[in-house]
Amino acid sequence: MEILATNLSKKFRQEFVIRDFSHQFKAGNSYAITGPNGSGKSTLLQLIAQFTLPNSGKIEMTGIDPELVYTQITYAAPYVELIEEYTLTEHLAILVKNNYLPSSIDIDTFEEFIDLQPGRFKLIKNYSSGMRQKLKLGFALLSERPVLLLDEPTTNFDEQAKQWFFNRLNDQRHKLIIIASNELREIEFCSEKIAIVEFK
Repeated sequence: MEILATNLSKKFRQEFVIRDFSHQFKAGNSYAITGPNGSGKSTLLQLIAQFTLPNSGKIEMTGIDPELVYTQITYAAPYVELIEEYTLTEHLAILVKNNYLPSSIDIDTFEEFIDLQPGRFKLIKNYSSGMRQKLKLGFALLSERPVLLLDEPTTNFDEQAKQWFFNRLNDQRHKLIIIASNELREIEFCSEKIAIVEFK
């Protein structure tokens, strides 16, 4: 599987955030989109995920019906909201029902995977920001979808949580991984670096 970005441009009002971006992303490789805050990293990741449309250019996922691209992608970011009025048990059941997670994932399996027992019957809105981020990453990393898109994944993490993340992420190297980040450790995990400031 490959994702092909061809001459992508995106602007907000009259200002270009990204201009003429082209790249070939291949399965089994990892890519870091780098740049300072506000440089367009998150925008590019959302374009790749096809969550937002470019002003010009195109994104293609080879061999996949364009209407089914969403079934191939997992996406985690601090700004992506969980259903905060649900408990963890309820949220997990929804993700399994909608084929985001395999049916083999139950609450015990999930808590063991994230190395945390956050309170399965407590509303997610009552979790700390770091705990909510760990849930998002746990859901993404347990998904069997072949494309893993992560925006600043270790935001709100202490050192122990960061170590958990990198240990789990290392098991995902068979996937196509794209990380938008300005954190050195996240960038160094990836085999290829893309400086977003070169596409302004």
